[in-house]
Amino acid sequence: MNSEVTRVRPVSSWGATALACALVGAGAAAGVMTSNGVAQAADVNVVTDASIKNTTHPNGPNNVFDSFNAVFSFDTTGKTVAENDTLTIKLPKELRTRQASFDVTDAQTGGVALRCSVPSGEGPELTCVFTDYMKTHENAKGQIHLVGDTAAESSSENLNFTVNHTVTLPVPMPNGKIVPKSNAHAPAKAYKDGWQLHNGHDERFTWEVYIPERQNHATTISVTDTFDPANGGYKLFNDPNGAWQRTRLLKWNTLEDFQNDPKRENFAEKVDVGGSINGGTFTMTETADGFVASFPNSGGDAYYLLKYYTELKVPASASVGSAFKNTAVVNDQVAEKSIVINTAGWGDVDADKKKTPTPTPSTTTPEPTPSTTTPEPTPSTTTPEPTPSTTTPEPEPTPSTTTPEPEPTPSTTTPEPTPSTTSPEPEPTPSTTTPEPEPSVSTPSEAPKVLARTGASTAVVLIVGALAGTLGAMISRRRAQ
Repeated sequence: MNSEVTRVRPVSSWGATALACALVGAGAAAGVMTSNGVAQAADVNVVTDASIKNTTHPNGPNNVFDSFNAVFSFDTTGKTVAENDTLTIKLPKELRTRQASFDVTDAQTGGVALRCSVPSGEGPELTCVFTDYMKTHENAKGQIHLVGDTAAESSSENLNFTVNHTVTLPVPMPNGKIVPKSNAHAPAKAYKDGWQLHNGHDERFTWEVYIPERQNHATTISVTDTFDPANGGYKLFNDPNGAWQRTRLLKWNTLEDFQNDPKRENFAEKVDVGGSINGGTFTMTETADGFVASFPNSGGDAYYLLKYYTELKVPASASVGSAFKNTAVVNDQVAEKSIVINTAGWGDVDADKKKTPTPTPSTTTPEPTPSTTTPEPTPSTTTPEPTPSTTTPEPEPTPSTTTPEPEPTPSTTTPEPTPSTTSPEPEPTPSTTTPEPEPSVSTPSEAPKVLARTGASTAVVLIVGALAGTLGAMISRRRAQ
C-alpha cells in the first residue's frame, strides 16, 4: 500500500439517483423485538452513495497493486437507528485491505457515532456498529473512508460492493478497469521500497532493494542496510515456518526481462542466504542496527531485487502516524525509504442534538396521576354507606329503654304491705284502738292514686282489697283470743 495515501474526501457525483432507487427497497431494517419487548440490534441500510479513487495513479491507468480510497456516504435522517445497530459493507475480491479498527467521529464534539473494523485479505467485509451516540443525536450524516490496494484485475469498470449482505452497490472505477502493469518499475540506480504487511501482522514490513548491474562495475555488489531506531526500532524477521517471509535474492538476466515481469514471477534465479549465485555465495550478516549483504557481480546487464522482512521490536509502535526509515547503500549509491503507518480507515459524522424537552412529555406521563384518582375506590370508602347500617341502631327502639316498665317500681309501693309490718307490732295496741286496722283500708285508697298514675288494671285493685280483707280477719281472730 502506498504510504503516501492521504485522507481525501472525494465528491461523489455519480448516479446518486440510481443508487438511491437501488437502496430504497432495503431502507432501514426494523429491529427485532424479544419476548420481553426489548429491541435487538438490527442491520440498517443507511448508505446513500459510494465512490472509489486510485491514489497511486489518479489519472490512470488502474494497475494491480495501486492504492485506493473508497468512500461510503450514509444518512440516518427519517430512519430509526439505535445503539448496536449494524452496517456492513463487503468489498469486491479485486480489493484488499489491512486489518484495522477505527471510529467514525463527530468533529464538533469528538463523540464516536460508529465503531468500525475490517479484517485483512482480499474482498473483506467492513463492519460498523452504531454507539450510544444515537441516543442523544438524530439525522446523522457522514462518510466512512477505507484504504487498501487493488489485488487483482477486474472484468468490468464497476466494482460491486454488498451492503448488509443483500444490497448490491455497483461503484464505477475511474479511468476504467483494473489491469496488470504493462511493465515493472525499473529504476536505473539503486532504489528502496517498502510497505506494511497486509496479512494481519501490522508489526511487520516488507522491504525491497532494487539493484541494476548496468551502473555497478564493482566485482562484488555490497549492500549496507541501516534500520531506524525511532519508535523502538525494528529487526530482521525470517518466518521459521515457511519460505515466504524470508530473505531472498532474485535475479533477472537483463533489465528488459525485469521490466517485462511486473508481477515479479519470471525471475531467472531465486537465492536464499548462503546460496550460490554468479559463481559465488550470497551472504548476509546482521549488525547492531541492520545488516550487510554481498554477492558476486556477473558483470553483465542483470537486474537484482533483494527482498527481506522486518518486525517491530515494540509491536504497539505500529500506531497511526508512526514512521520507520530505512537506508540502503549499494556500493556508492544511497537509497532511502520511510514507511509511515497509515490508518486503513476513518470517518466523520454530523448530527442534530436531540431536544431533551421531547422526553419531558414523558414526564407528563404522570398522566397516570389520573390513575391516582383510581382512589376512586375512595367511593368504596363511601361504602361506609353501610354506616346506615350503623343506623341499624334502629334499635333506637331504645324507647324500649322505656322498658323501665319496671315502673312497676310503683310496685315498690307494694311495700304497702309495710302496714303489715307495722301491723304486727301494734297488735297488742289494737285492743285499745281496735279501729286502727282501718289504716289498712286507707292504704287501698292510695292504690287508686297509684293506679291512676300508672294506669294499673282493675285486677290489682281486687288483689289489694283481698289482702286488706285477709288482714282484717287476722286481726279480728287475735282480738278474739
